[in-house]
Amino acid sequence: MSAPLQPSLHRQHIAVAAPTQLWLSAEGRLAPDPAGLTGIFHADTRFLDHAAVTVNGAEPQPVGVSAAGARVTVDGLARNIAGPTLDPAVRVVQTWTVEPGTVRHTIELSTSLPELACTLAVHLGADFAPMAAVRVGHPGDPVEPAHDAGRLAWERGGRRAVATPDTEGASVSTSIDRDSDDTDGFPSGHPALVWSAVLGRGKPFRVSWSVALEDADAVVRAAPGGAEEDGAESRPGAVGRLLATSLQQLAGLRLATTRLPDAPFVAAGAPWYFTLFGRDSLWSARLLLPRDTALAAGTLRALAAYQGSEHVPESAEEPGKIPHEIRAGELVVDHGPGGDQLRLPPVYYGTVDATALWLCLAGELSRTGRAPDTVRALLPAARRAADWLLASATGPGGFLAYRDETGHGLSNQGWKDSADAMQFRDGRRAEGPIALAEVQGYAHQAALEAAALFEELRGPGGGEGLRAQAAELREFAAGIRARFRESFWVEDGARRFPAMALDGGGTPLDVAGSNMGHLLGTGLLDADEARLVVDRLLGDELFSGYGIRTLSTAAAGYWPLSYHCGSVWSHDTAIAVRGMLAEGFRAEAATVARGLVRAAESLGGSLPELFSGVGSAESARALAYPAACRPQAWSAASAAVVARALGA
Repeated sequence: MSAPLQPSLHRQHIAVAAPTQLWLSAEGRLAPDPAGLTGIFHADTRFLDHAAVTVNGAEPQPVGVSAAGARVTVDGLARNIAGPTLDPAVRVVQTWTVEPGTVRHTIELSTSLPELACTLAVHLGADFAPMAAVRVGHPGDPVEPAHDAGRLAWERGGRRAVATPDTEGASVSTSIDRDSDDTDGFPSGHPALVWSAVLGRGKPFRVSWSVALEDADAVVRAAPGGAEEDGAESRPGAVGRLLATSLQQLAGLRLATTRLPDAPFVAAGAPWYFTLFGRDSLWSARLLLPRDTALAAGTLRALAAYQGSEHVPESAEEPGKIPHEIRAGELVVDHGPGGDQLRLPPVYYGTVDATALWLCLAGELSRTGRAPDTVRALLPAARRAADWLLASATGPGGFLAYRDETGHGLSNQGWKDSADAMQFRDGRRAEGPIALAEVQGYAHQAALEAAALFEELRGPGGGEGLRAQAAELREFAAGIRARFRESFWVEDGARRFPAMALDGGGTPLDVAGSNMGHLLGTGLLDADEARLVVDRLLGDELFSGYGIRTLSTAAAGYWPLSYHCGSVWSHDTAIAVRGMLAEGFRAEAATVARGLVRAAESLGGSLPELFSGVGSAESARALAYPAACRPQAWSAASAAVVARALGA
């Protein structure tokens, strides 16, 4: 048995309004596509897997598709209807519009003929496939609809989809025999909404229908309000276009949990990660500061609502720990012919960095001065997070480290979480517990941010507990900084650099990776060390011309199309740019930022989750990674850092 093949995403057309998504094929069709992902999704489930338009029994020939934000327009020609010349006689324009919980589909027929009577139909199917199954190419079982008063309704396990004509004159056809070859031109086995269309030259025929999506078990919902406005869409040039597109994408990703519906955050990304992720949502909010303080406040509050309170090995929960991800049910992903499975409980805490990142964001939000009440209200959660931080530096050398103790959780629990992400120069995989370089930087900054926060909020007349905790945090930060300098720095023929990680025996991984870029701006490095890191990041082994590779080209395991071992991740590069700006390397930050702009121009005008690490000398354009998610929250948020680096 071959390993499951993840659908390609790079040529699909997408409309997003969280928690709802529409994915169409490269030709603009909503039907099973062996080359990519299609369907109408809501929360963590595909509701409709089929919505095919026919005119007189035949699908239009696609001629063009355009997508922007929550809308996709598909142009087609009904080539089965002849005109007086060889020119196409009937044009079919479909417009899909996505709102939270609703997808609307408008179809307009126009013709060059004086008069035309034809049958217009939309053939629909639902499979309620879990997102995890769709991700590995497994369809769901088709669901038979009920119909009444001109509607079609599908239901399974607390999920319900109801398709309703918005235009009068529709009938419902459900009389198709799945076992018969005689389907009157209708796709076998799919009921349809049907209209008798009459049109002529200058007299188009227009209809619409919509589907309402309900999931009783969903843990996420549309977020209230919208993003803070700053006029980015009016900025000229490639950077302005990238920023405007990215902010539009982020608006479509805004969610809240059903537990705390007034606390907005951005879903990690479409299609697979349409929920609250500790690391992703926190980094997205940090990259957008100070542009959107409401999002930062909402993200902190949403995650604090799930903060760990006890020791639960199965979920990796610990007191004070910030979760990795929240879902409605257990996530099960097959890893291929070996029979291994990833099985994560609905609230999973298998992350080594989210708690430190939460404290970093809390401190950065406090320093904006724009959400003092929120910051003060989060003080108890911050103290619990700080206690977790202080208690968790128990890995090799006294660093924060991780190891999956369940056998079915994430084997790597930093942002590079694929199984092969942590390796030595010769390609050997590191064995845990693993202490990541960037996590020590996060921990150092988090300790100092929390200490400053506690000292500020302890009040003039007391707060001895806060004072003592602040002093302990400062001592912790100083210790991490000193030990990091002793343990992580290695040397090769191209001078000294910080290793990506230490393995379980305290041995540094002797290969350069993008992780070192996350250390910039955390206070962990002195000026000379920051200079070494910046120079290494801009060298040919890591900088592709479009962004910073995750792994050096000198590594035995380097491959430009590897998920974490040679590709370029937009957010990873932007974090390095952000750090360069913080350390005063403005020219270097601009060089890397311009690479991301060039990449976006090659990849449809926005920054996907990741792209190939092929360099500019090898290719005149950035190359897509076919399975990359888009829109991805922290990739879209990266545009704000790019704009800042380029003065836009």
